[in-house]
Amino acid sequence: MTNNISFSKEAENIIELIQNTDENLFVTGKAGTGKSTLLEYIAKQDHSIIVLAPTGIAAINVKGETIHSFFRLKPGYELDEAKHVTINDRIRARYTKIHTVIIDEISMVRADLLDAIDIFLQRTRRSTKPFGGVRMIFFGDLFQLPPVLLNQQKEEFLRKYKSPYFFSAHTFIQRDLFSEAFKLRKCELRTIYRQKDPVFTNLLNSVRENRLENSQLQLLNQQVRVSPTTDNQFQINLVSTNAIAKSINLDNLKLIKSEEKTFTANHTGNIENLQPNDPEVILKVGAQVMFLNNDPNKRWVNGTVGKITAFGEGIDEETNQPYPYVAVELEDGHTVKAAPFTWEISKYSFKAGNFEREQIGTYTQIPLKLAWAITIHKSQGKTFNKVKINLGRGSFAHGQTYVALSRCRTLENIALSHPIKQSDIIVDQDVLNFINS
Repeated sequence: MTNNISFSKEAENIIELIQNTDENLFVTGKAGTGKSTLLEYIAKQDHSIIVLAPTGIAAINVKGETIHSFFRLKPGYELDEAKHVTINDRIRARYTKIHTVIIDEISMVRADLLDAIDIFLQRTRRSTKPFGGVRMIFFGDLFQLPPVLLNQQKEEFLRKYKSPYFFSAHTFIQRDLFSEAFKLRKCELRTIYRQKDPVFTNLLNSVRENRLENSQLQLLNQQVRVSPTTDNQFQINLVSTNAIAKSINLDNLKLIKSEEKTFTANHTGNIENLQPNDPEVILKVGAQVMFLNNDPNKRWVNGTVGKITAFGEGIDEETNQPYPYVAVELEDGHTVKAAPFTWEISKYSFKAGNFEREQIGTYTQIPLKLAWAITIHKSQGKTFNKVKINLGRGSFAHGQTYVALSRCRTLENIALSHPIKQSDIIVDQDVLNFINS
């Protein structure tokens, strides 16, 4: 128990390592083991730790900044930028003050991007130590979705790197007698909070590590639903592409005869493309929606699914100004009122000799989106009570089937549109080798 948060023994050990050692760490764990909760706690304990993520949405979720923005790297030209960008005394003064960097969603960070960070920090800090002597802490699950490597990049990339994963970065290799290899201690969270049924947990572990037995596959495929079930309220479709998800959501919205209501976002500051929700959100009474924020009053979390029952208007007690709200019935039967939510968009600024998080703008929008369907990719990190999984023509990426199945709390509440095949269980051998090394 740490400050009213109940952590597992493994999590307590990781906190101890972070607070009392200088080791570089890879904090990993199966889906639902509380990696995000642990990261949030650690960042709150030490505000001098720089917290970064590979995408804008992930950065907003961890109250940090994107890797590219913080290290001034141009997407697609990261290594070139790191090697050739002009570094003056002002830049050196900033980056020499860093002692610890946390990178979340490390499974999505490519090897070349990690090398670019390494080179940039070595140059700015005038040090040949890995990452210029900065302590690195990585959070993520390599058995979930991999880094993006476009087909036209693949051949050239794989001539330089063994795999796209972060652990294939050249910084892990000792290049000469005068350099040292980057050393990383692996720490695994083992207590699963999302699923409680040991049979389902074992099945998920088998999918994760590509050791699914025929009996487990048969058990899983008992969840195939040939015809639609009547009990599909609050069920979310997990699909393979954005186009399929958008089509399902719009088709279902058209079936509702009530009037649509449009919510338009507004923002302050120069937030570029850091938008936690769409600029325009079109909703109707009866629509199935998903929350995109954690409610300060803990009535819902990011990923909670509900059904719109009404639109209304309230009066702000402080400003006496009217505001719109959406009444949403949750799966437990309670109805809550969701008002426009303001996300604070921040970056790290260098003030009085230290990096501090500084708000650069805000983004205000209703924290809801249509949720009859979502891509498997965007479902990563979320928990649902009822899902229908459609892999289309089959799984095409490492970890895709595992991510889809592990979103749901129970096996009974998974509906499969097609039987899962052994060929849908795709696990990259490079990941297995690294984890077991």
